[in-house]
Amino acid sequence: MRTPSTRPSKVAVIGATGQVGSALLQRCRDEGVPVVAVVRNALGAAMIHARTPDCEIRVGSPSRAKGRPHPLDDCDVIVNCALATGDGDPREAYASNRRLVDGLLEAASVRWLIHFSTVAVYGELLRESRDPAGAFRHPAPTSEYGRSKLDVERYAVRRARARGLRCTALRLGHVYGAGLGRSREIIKFARDPQFQLPYGGRFPSNGIHVDRLTSAVLGLLGTEDPREVYNLAEPLSTWRDVFDWHTGSVGLAPVEGLSEAASDAARDHYAERSVRREVTAWLGTLRLAQLVKSPAVFDLALRTLAKMPAAITKRVGDVNRRVSGRGHVARLLGGQREPLHPIYYSAGMPGPFVPIPPDPPTGTGSDAARSRALRAWCHRWSTPALLRPGQGEHVVQAVAASRAVAWKVNGF
Repeated sequence: MRTPSTRPSKVAVIGATGQVGSALLQRCRDEGVPVVAVVRNALGAAMIHARTPDCEIRVGSPSRAKGRPHPLDDCDVIVNCALATGDGDPREAYASNRRLVDGLLEAASVRWLIHFSTVAVYGELLRESRDPAGAFRHPAPTSEYGRSKLDVERYAVRRARARGLRCTALRLGHVYGAGLGRSREIIKFARDPQFQLPYGGRFPSNGIHVDRLTSAVLGLLGTEDPREVYNLAEPLSTWRDVFDWHTGSVGLAPVEGLSEAASDAARDHYAERSVRREVTAWLGTLRLAQLVKSPAVFDLALRTLAKMPAAITKRVGDVNRRVSGRGHVARLLGGQREPLHPIYYSAGMPGPFVPIPPDPPTGTGSDAARSRALRAWCHRWSTPALLRPGQGEHVVQAVAASRAVAWKVNGF
């Protein structure tokens, strides 16, 4: 097996338009690491160019086309932040992700594949384990997302090993920071006077700030003999730490803690296996608009509605208008508040973590800089600016004009 040198000659980032991929791309550029953004289409290239104008961008499939060289033949390290969904078909998603891994490992110069996995491979509700080493080696996912990520993680490690290449899978925790959905959720909770943090926030967060994530990956690139699997999170950070950082940064009062008894009861709710609870949870995370994206589901819905009594059809229509395609179905079930996600009741990930370099005391990457960024972002999305009359036309023209921007794109 080829051992990575301490500094890569060129790094390719797959899934470069995602939250993790784009942050990693920018950090590599800022640190002087030669990096290539790999995107599917011109729209993705425009997004990368807007955020990282001088970054090298390659558009197309990151695999070898018949009779042509591999588009990443000059890259010795490939970071895979992408996950194919298979348009809702689990079997196709598994096959697509395996094809992606196979395609990446065909690059002529590649010697190290860094593949992003997820904390979800340990299950939706993590419990304390009497055998942490065993739980790390043999995780037991309880969701389709976790199962699919574990499958491709193991496949990537196995295929790289067979080719004599290095592969490192990173089981990524909950990423927070300015512009990220987890931070938006936490601030929303903090603004709710009825919200109470389970167990007072003393449980491990399994979270990581996006700046620390990129620092950890850059540090990993200089590792002489990396492991095949790591956790990637702040191992000593609790939910109290994460919530207090958010509230302190944006000027909110610290959130109250939920009592031990109430926390135990809520946690037990998730531990009880019941079809009704799982179906309700699934409905609670499914947006109604997603249903019509599947022709088969849409056809089934039409045939079902055609056979329904008029009174029931009218009731469904009234509910759909109230939800307006945005709310969660779970909110309608008994008028209860949406249950808090089990991540807030979970134990810490078992096993080794990627070392995280210390934060700089000042400047970019410091805690003060991160707090300012969160505060500025929070202000922007909390008080959105309205388009003035006629301004929308200028926005459309600007988007169209962006196609003519002379960004550096290497098509393949």
